[in-house]
Amino acid sequence: MNFCSVNRKILHCETGPLFKCLMPHLVNMAAQQMAWEKQSDDRQWKTPEGDDPRTLYQMLMTSVGRFGDLNCFGYIPAKGMDRVHLDYNTFGELSTSVGKQLNSIGVSTGDRIALILNNSVEWAALSYGANAIGAAYTAMYTHQHPEEWAYILNDSAPSLIAIQNSATLDKLVKTMPADAAGWPSAGVLLIGDEPANELPPEGVTVHTWAEFVSAGRSAGDFEIADDPFALNTLIYTSGTTGNPKGVMLSNWNTLSNILCVQSTFTIYVGDKNAAFLPWAHSFGSTFDLHWMIRSGVHINLISDLTRIADECQEIKPAVLIAVPRVWSKFYDRVNSQFESATGLKKVFVGKAQKSAAKRIKKAGVECDAVAPNGFFDKLWDKLVWSKVRARFGGNIRFCMSGAAALSPDVASFIQMVGFNCYEGYGLTETSPLVSANGWSGPGMSKLNTVGRVANGVNVIIDTDAWDDPARPDEGEIIVQGPNVMMGYWNNDEATAEVIMEPGKFRTGDLGKLTSDGLLCITGRVKSQFKLENGKYVSPAPLEENVKLSPYVEGAVLDGRNMVKTYLIVHPNMDALKTGLTDANVKFPNDDAEMCKDQNVKNWLLTELKANNMVAPAWKGYEVAGSIILDHEEWTTDNDLLTPSMKVKLRNLLTKHDDAINNL
Repeated sequence: MNFCSVNRKILHCETGPLFKCLMPHLVNMAAQQMAWEKQSDDRQWKTPEGDDPRTLYQMLMTSVGRFGDLNCFGYIPAKGMDRVHLDYNTFGELSTSVGKQLNSIGVSTGDRIALILNNSVEWAALSYGANAIGAAYTAMYTHQHPEEWAYILNDSAPSLIAIQNSATLDKLVKTMPADAAGWPSAGVLLIGDEPANELPPEGVTVHTWAEFVSAGRSAGDFEIADDPFALNTLIYTSGTTGNPKGVMLSNWNTLSNILCVQSTFTIYVGDKNAAFLPWAHSFGSTFDLHWMIRSGVHINLISDLTRIADECQEIKPAVLIAVPRVWSKFYDRVNSQFESATGLKKVFVGKAQKSAAKRIKKAGVECDAVAPNGFFDKLWDKLVWSKVRARFGGNIRFCMSGAAALSPDVASFIQMVGFNCYEGYGLTETSPLVSANGWSGPGMSKLNTVGRVANGVNVIIDTDAWDDPARPDEGEIIVQGPNVMMGYWNNDEATAEVIMEPGKFRTGDLGKLTSDGLLCITGRVKSQFKLENGKYVSPAPLEENVKLSPYVEGAVLDGRNMVKTYLIVHPNMDALKTGLTDANVKFPNDDAEMCKDQNVKNWLLTELKANNMVAPAWKGYEVAGSIILDHEEWTTDNDLLTPSMKVKLRNLLTKHDDAINNL
């Protein structure tokens, strides 16, 4: 019998003082156990087998059975309040009650529900509750434009909309039809405590969360869905090149991803994570929610994205999953403090950096943390690196980066700090995991790659889709496997463009496979551009180098059919002003005028050429010959960023059309 089941029986017995004495020890023992055995490398992945969960709700209930009394979620109900926790038993009962009430108000197998919610226990319970009855969910971001909500709701035709609060409902009411027939048949579920201000049309029921859950607890049972190939979720793409497309993912699409990585990373039962990636995105939902539930992790929701590090100091997570922007900010902040250190602090920093670099070089590994060894190595680690680790709680065992390219400089720095840092690759259409560093074991990860392809997944490099004679081994990445989407919802034409046959998907990404089977991403097929001299430029990885500058918040590299490339940069205005002042460069006080000033542009371009546009990452013809500065922040509100924080290139180029033509 495995430890978890023994532990559960002990936790349920009445042993008085002995129980109280043993409880901390038992929980500590549980925290050192992995929830599952690693999947066999040669298992088949076409369908669930043996004890595999067949749906996400079944997966949840298996975890409830194993980890029932352990904490499942931690969250801060409102600003200034203490963190509240609920265990797996409580969350399982909540999800089941939600499923029962969805069923009782007429949501049926094959229907959809829509979520316009921030990450929350309610978000998770609705997704699992819908899955329990065989319905699918489609999630949106609360900061999306209401017009995008309306488009997605019209396209996905949900039976119910769950809304974050009355302010969100106000925005939606102004965008949706004035006739009840244009609204979901089961109405609106309002999560917040405040009553609605702007009501939907007469005839649209507005449920409150408290009464919805209460009714669900007393509602009749339902038949638990059991189809692994049924639609689990519709995740809408960012819409950088047009209207969003609804990616159809089945239970098995997502579960194959989760089962592939179970117990391949060191996650113990009872570990804590700090969850802040939006679950409306496939990277966030698959790995920061479902994978954690499968692993018996205590999921702690970050309540304030501007205070991630502060909340991590309270949570002390063992697992941290984030996008490159988070790691780049961390890199910039720590290095800025290192550079400003004086006296003994500066000496300690220098010693710690040299000692860590020497230790890692001797170990001959990349991405994997290497423990300090020897008196002085341990001393410098304690004086410097342990304090850096403490910013994230001091307990991180590993961290993952995904959704965009991670700079090798940043990854190497995180390794020096003492964190295992693994980059993965995938798309919404692949559920999302295709490959990752870390999952195949210590010493198997390499910088400038996204690791080994996941078990059950096959990657083909189509060199016919790419015609750069200087890079003959590169081509479009084609993915084949159980993780490949069912198709795009209501869009057969778009599906036919990327699905070559069932389970075989054209990613649109450029890449190559190394001789030892590691995948390298070199750009996007459509984002590549050719200079006047016939040379191809892949901008994405180069832009990441530019964004490492403390003077840069956002950067885009372009130059199609031009002699030289150029940069469009949204500067960090405060840092730029400090840099200009230190360099004795005069500049206008007004931000807009400063960004137009030629002396300012010349100085920043020179700085970037010296520190960020350097070989071997940059070739001579790729180095920007000019720069355009944009003082306005790129946001979803001004339609320059997608909800998943990708730049809308077409909109940005249109905004700066005159400046580009004048280059």
